[in-house]
Amino acid sequence: MNKKTFVLAFFCLFTLSVFSQTAPNLTVTVKGIVMDSVSLQTIPYATVSVSAAATPDVYLKRIASGARGDFEVVLNKTGDYMISFESVGMKKVTQKLTVTPEQKTINLGKVSMSTASKALGEVTVTAAKPLVKVDLDKISYDTKSDPESQSSTVLDMLKKVPMVTVDGDDKIQLKGSSNFKIYINGKASGMTTNNPSQVLKSMPASSIKSIEVITEPGAKYDAEGVGGIINIVTDHSLNGLTGTVQARANTLGGYGGGLYLSTKTGKFGLTANLNYGNNPQPNQIWNNEKENFNSQSTKYILQNALSDSRYQFYYGNLEASYEFDTLNLLSLNIGGYSGNGRSVDHGSTYSLDVNRDTLSAFKQLTTNDNGWGGIDFSLDYQRTFKKPQQLLTLSYKLSRTPNTTDSYSDLTGLLNYTSYNQHIQNNAHGDEHTFQVDYTEPFNKKHVVEFGAKYILRINTGINTYLFQKDSTQPWIPTPNQSTNNLDQTQNILGAYGSYTLKLEKFSIRAGLRFEYTGSKIVLTDTTLYPSFPNLVPSVSMSYKLNDANNLRLSYNQRISRPGIWYLNPFRDYSNPFSISQGNPDLKPEVDNSLSLNYSYITPKLNINSSLFTSFTNNSIERVSTALNDTVVFNTYKNIGLSQNVGLSVYGNWQPNKSIRINLNSNLGYTSMTTNDGSGLNSSGTNFSVSGGGQFTLPAEIKLNLNGGYYSPRVMLQGQSSGFYYYSISIARDFLNKKLNVSLYARNPFEERTNYTSFTQTSDYRSNSVGTYISRSFGLSVSYKFGELKDQIKKVERTITNDDVKGGGGQGGGGGQ
Repeated sequence: MNKKTFVLAFFCLFTLSVFSQTAPNLTVTVKGIVMDSVSLQTIPYATVSVSAAATPDVYLKRIASGARGDFEVVLNKTGDYMISFESVGMKKVTQKLTVTPEQKTINLGKVSMSTASKALGEVTVTAAKPLVKVDLDKISYDTKSDPESQSSTVLDMLKKVPMVTVDGDDKIQLKGSSNFKIYINGKASGMTTNNPSQVLKSMPASSIKSIEVITEPGAKYDAEGVGGIINIVTDHSLNGLTGTVQARANTLGGYGGGLYLSTKTGKFGLTANLNYGNNPQPNQIWNNEKENFNSQSTKYILQNALSDSRYQFYYGNLEASYEFDTLNLLSLNIGGYSGNGRSVDHGSTYSLDVNRDTLSAFKQLTTNDNGWGGIDFSLDYQRTFKKPQQLLTLSYKLSRTPNTTDSYSDLTGLLNYTSYNQHIQNNAHGDEHTFQVDYTEPFNKKHVVEFGAKYILRINTGINTYLFQKDSTQPWIPTPNQSTNNLDQTQNILGAYGSYTLKLEKFSIRAGLRFEYTGSKIVLTDTTLYPSFPNLVPSVSMSYKLNDANNLRLSYNQRISRPGIWYLNPFRDYSNPFSISQGNPDLKPEVDNSLSLNYSYITPKLNINSSLFTSFTNNSIERVSTALNDTVVFNTYKNIGLSQNVGLSVYGNWQPNKSIRINLNSNLGYTSMTTNDGSGLNSSGTNFSVSGGGQFTLPAEIKLNLNGGYYSPRVMLQGQSSGFYYYSISIARDFLNKKLNVSLYARNPFEERTNYTSFTQTSDYRSNSVGTYISRSFGLSVSYKFGELKDQIKKVERTITNDDVKGGGGQGGGGGQ
């Protein structure tokens, strides 16, 4: 889509919006205060529902009263209404209401509610809840209560979730860290491991129910995943058929689309999701200068490159469930994804002496083809009992994740350099079988015990090929003096956990202990290793409810992070002959200890959540660069990090009325890193980020969204990266009774390109890099909802969550690069 097309689309949307306006509607405000008839105290957060008198079961409006019991409901049509009031432990109160054209305000005064005479059973509250809810072990963002969810993606919703940040490159962080896991319905999925931003950008937010942030996972979760867990809960299957079809395009040449379907017939429910995306990254410019401290002959290395990349992916998910009866439920989930990318790099390299005179030079044309994909299959059986919350779950999961790298390089000498061609291939894949059992026993409403066990069989393989060609007329031969460095890893993981929860009126505590044993066999080209790691992982979380709006939570947790295949794979990537990268099969799991204090203030109009946390790791996996000689740098990973972090995360959301919502998400942290190998490496510094935005409903129901943020330079063990900022604006409008949504956006509209810098410094050399990429883009997104929603089908409450692998960087690896 070019800019002229974008302007035309913008004008058409604006014209439709103006001409679709009707005469101003009637506006009548109904207000009052909900009171306890005996104590005469106000009742906070009571559910206030309004329906037409002719159809009392169909709610037109649902809100929650304020912290002091006050409420205001705006009605836009005359007629007879029924207004009802509900609260836990109180009898429902219903009043008839007549609205006439002469009225502007209807004051119901004090609405009295009396205590229910019968004991309470299970209660479901369906009022317009606050967006953020704080539980003992997680924070939940209710996307269904956010009006923007009807016209946004899941990635857009993540920008509003406490302690989660999404930067200008759509990279996701949790508490300022990229080391976390993303689940779909409590399940680890390959499609959110390799390309989470692209997948979540393609998923309509209207298809999900909530987003949960689990920063201090308890004993029932795998001990792996240092930063925590982001769990995306999709909507349940519904009777009838409902769906969303979506298409999008932008001025960079990117495009994509998706289809979401949900249906239920009797006891059988089915949910399906299918998406495609094509995302180009054109005209990326990269420059690097390296200074060698130990040489006066080859003193400087200058490299530059122009890169054009394009990535495309497909992913789909099918979830089916069958309810045999009220106590037995079977659920099947099949998810598949596939992606590939091609980048073409035109570069040149110059070696200079101390006077910056050229010693040698060559140009390089490199074509990189990367492929990734996989399939997830899981089967869950859930058995509930007559006792509330008593639950038994049996689960099995199969995952397969292939990844490939295929790199061709043509190196042509310009001065004192011999021309040649090289071909590097890496074919890697992982297979995983998981068996799990979980059981929950509630002795009563105050005391709950949970325990379970899990076994994982994980098989990783990597086959590498290195070929050399003197020129195009000669045959390809194995690269001289280069080992294949193949990998064959088998990992057996056995885990068992137990936890106890005590819930009182204002105080709750959960304590747990998890034991995990990891036994591995790693077969390399010339050796075999048998590492094993037993881990005993404690966790405890306490919560105190000061009142209905204020809550405190204190948590301690220990987590481990096993290195994934991209960290372990000994595949040697020398596509850049002056910067070689390789994984390290000798890596051991990281062990992280964290302590956090969380405070939350939640009312219908204002939500504040803050978290003060500290953590330390004695054997963190760090990327280490060393000089092999005057010209070549070698990059790998080692367990040498001693890191300490102290941070503060603050989230705020203010909605003064239904037309305005303001949000702010900020993180401040101090990091200190050193090494335990005697090398003397150390680094420390402050990191901070702030992002925020506003959502405004304009006349003609046009929705305006403004977003922006800034991220400070990132502290690393051997260097630092630059800070950056981003900003965006979008407008959206619904048509056809809110079934059709059209959205236009502009990202960084006032600057075409953005620079990103980083530097690395060791005792041997210093390296400075500057990358430039196109940051300005305009886009159009259209979605259409169809079908009818009715009652929902149940899903299993527990399933397999394998979060025990520390993920590597990009597709194709190169030793986790």
